[in-house]
Amino acid sequence: MVVYELTSQEKKKYIKQLLKGYRKMTKDIEVSLEAIGFQVEHTKNHVKLFYNGKLFSCPSTASDFRSGMNLATVICREILTK
Repeated sequence: MVVYELTSQEKKKYIKQLLKGYRKMTKDIEVSLEAIGFQVEHTKNHVKLFYNGKLFSCPSTASDFRSGMNLATVICREILTK
């Protein structure tokens, strides 16, 4: 899915929906994040997400069912409210 033209609210909703229930970085999630402007880099234990010079780190495999929603909240707060 290629998503280029989204308003801030649409992008926020899309990111939250995408990361809900996040357990690991799948190819589908990675492609979707790249479609809205993120760069995804894999390391041994984490996945680094870059967006307009900002770095967001998420676990390769999450142990908490809330980790995806927490990550979405941090991303939305940092990139969409400024």
